[in-house]
Amino acid sequence: MACNSTVLLLCVGTFCLVTALITITAYITTPDYYYGSSSGDLYNIRRDISKRETRNIIADSVPDLRIRWGSYAENDTISAIPLVYNGTIYISSWNGYIKAVNPMGGLTIWKKSLKELAGLNNSTSSSIGFVVDLTVSRTTPIIACDLLIVTIYGPAVVVAVNRLTGELVWSTKLSSNVASVITTSGTYYQGSIYIGISCLEEGLGIKQFEYCCTFRGSFFKLNAQTGAVLWQTFTLPDNGGKTGEYAGAAIWGSSPSIDKVRNHVYIATGNLYSAPLRIRQCQEQQNNQTTPTSSTDKCVEPENHSKSIMALDLESGKIIWYRQLGGWFFAYCDNELSILNCRSEPHPTDNDFSEAPMVLRDIDYPNGTKRDVVDVLQKRTGFVLALDRDNGNILGYTPGE
Repeated sequence: MACNSTVLLLCVGTFCLVTALITITAYITTPDYYYGSSSGDLYNIRRDISKRETRNIIADSVPDLRIRWGSYAENDTISAIPLVYNGTIYISSWNGYIKAVNPMGGLTIWKKSLKELAGLNNSTSSSIGFVVDLTVSRTTPIIACDLLIVTIYGPAVVVAVNRLTGELVWSTKLSSNVASVITTSGTYYQGSIYIGISCLEEGLGIKQFEYCCTFRGSFFKLNAQTGAVLWQTFTLPDNGGKTGEYAGAAIWGSSPSIDKVRNHVYIATGNLYSAPLRIRQCQEQQNNQTTPTSSTDKCVEPENHSKSIMALDLESGKIIWYRQLGGWFFAYCDNELSILNCRSEPHPTDNDFSEAPMVLRDIDYPNGTKRDVVDVLQKRTGFVLALDRDNGNILGYTPGE
């Protein structure tokens, strides 16, 4: 579904919103450069890759910027980038509200309680009370034609409101786990919303790896106009709701990237919260080895998609390819050695992916070829990897070569 509208370039906000004394220019939305999201396009690039000349803010003009007005979150913080669309700024914050603001003077157009929009009572909204006692959104909202899509930090609920009035249109709960959260903004494409969910289960005080948890990460396609779930793809095998089995592999950050040519959506997943006994025993045996045995980790089963880059079919949610990048790749690697000489991870480390991949095209390689790749940053090791969009093969990485 196409949205016939103009949009405003994204304005960056921190704890209070600042604007420059400049003229804001409007542009027509195109299928590739979609500015109604935190990523700024379908590729999660987070910058204007259309190479238009925007001369309002350049290096030489930065010293001349002045605060024109401020929009504050009532003694709380604004950690998500505000969204600027069609002459309105939409701000989500940690104070329990979503609001629309006029960019010229900072006046509030409308302001809505997230708890009321999501239909949450005191018992359900306090499930993440060890982090925050309010129903909040920590992500940038996204535009889906006449709707503003807002994700709730916990429990995992997606809300759609009329972007002009803030009135509720639909609300969809994506998980029955009381510790489930949404930390992705989602991506809107052709009438659907693509979004992943996560969980705070492993932080609820159960420290033993074998006894925590039951949550399985999953990725959704929703009908943007109704909120109906069109498909859901899990990142781990079914655990039957029992502890001591596979749990975790959440989908944490930013906006999933869309590949229109291949009909793929690309995601990255988090660490395991728990694993079956056979896997724990395998890991213990592997930890006692002093030399690597192969370039693959025998303790990683095919359906374990933790710490992975995945390509899913846009229409069905079917896994097209995946690349599991766990301990054998990242743990204790010497930059002077081949990645095949890495030891297996000594314990269930949190060296996973907290952001969605970026889609890059026509990348030059030393042999003179050009490749379409997805790039992803591994959050704690600092590795950046380039993977072939057709099959997930690793084409390059840094540091290390």
